[in-house]
Parts: sequence; structure tokens; C-alpha cells
Amino acid sequence: MMGPAAASRPGRRLAATCALLALPSSGQGQRPAPADADSARADAAAFASLPPSVLEVLDVRARISPERADPNVVCVPLSATSDGSRRQRLQGRLGDGTSLVVFARFTPRGSLRRVEFVRRLQSGVQRGYTWDSAGDATTAMEWPAGVNEATSYPIPRGAAIPRAVRALGRLVARWSCAAG
Repeated sequence: MMGPAAASRPGRRLAATCALLALPSSGQGQRPAPADADSARADAAAFASLPPSVLEVLDVRARISPERADPNVVCVPLSATSDGSRRQRLQGRLGDGTSLVVFARFTPRGSLRRVEFVRRLQSGVQRGYTWDSAGDATTAMEWPAGVNEATSYPIPRGAAIPRAVRALGRLVARWSCAAG
């Protein structure tokens, strides 16, 4: 039979382990940071590792960066939510003849909660991705030209696509949308 002190040791070990995991990462062999702590360097690495067919659709960073955005991209503030989260959308027809919509939702503290990305290609095909912080779930979608129903499939967690989609959401956050 275990005494009270022995019974509490596993709890202490668990608490100590959790405290160690909460310490800032300082190098090799560390666990990856959560989505809110994604770095610009890791985002760039994610885009660099995307397959060319995905990169062609998803890499709109230069076109939606607030400092050098395509002139036809506008930021649309969306209505307030009951939980105090912020939502805004970038949309526009790009100079290459494609169009896009990037929606992002943020917690009241500014953490990314959801990103939706859709791009209509010159061929009329629409391709998109959603990322949701609930379950860290990413879904890919494609609408063939002239078709209203999308084909969708899940993207594995930890892949380059979810990080790239989150990076686009963080670019949306940098825009100051003018109300009405």
C-alpha cells in the first residue's frame, strides 16, 4: 500500500514536467511551438517546402502584405462577435487575373482562431484551405470551373500547408481595416 507522500509523487512529477514544457525553447531537440508562436522564419520555410502546385495557389504573401499589397486588394472589417473576437477579410482581383479572399478570426487577445483562403485561378478553378484552431484542423477544397460543390479533404497536422495558411491569417491581422 502506498502512503500519502508516495501517491502524490506522480502528480509532482507531472507538474514539474508541465513546468519544463512551458519554458521557452532555446534550441535543438525542443518541441515545436504552438500556432500562436509561429515565427516568420518557420513560415518562410513552410512556403519553401510546399509542392509547386500548392505554392502557385497559396503563396500570395507579397500580394496581401499591407506594405506592398496588390492595389486591388481591400480589407473588409466584419461585424463584432458576441465573444469579443475580431474578424476581417481581404479580397480582390489580382494583377495576374486571379482573385482571392482571405478571412481571419482572432480571439479577443489577438490569437489566431480561424483562417479561410480561396483563390480563383484564371482557368475558373477555385482552390482553398481552411485552418481552425479547434483541433488544429486544416482542410483543402477545390471547385472545378463552373461547379458549385467543392471536393474537400483533410490536411495532416504539422504539414507545411497549415503553417502557410496561418501565416496568411497573420498577414490579415496586420491590416487596419477602415470601418464602413
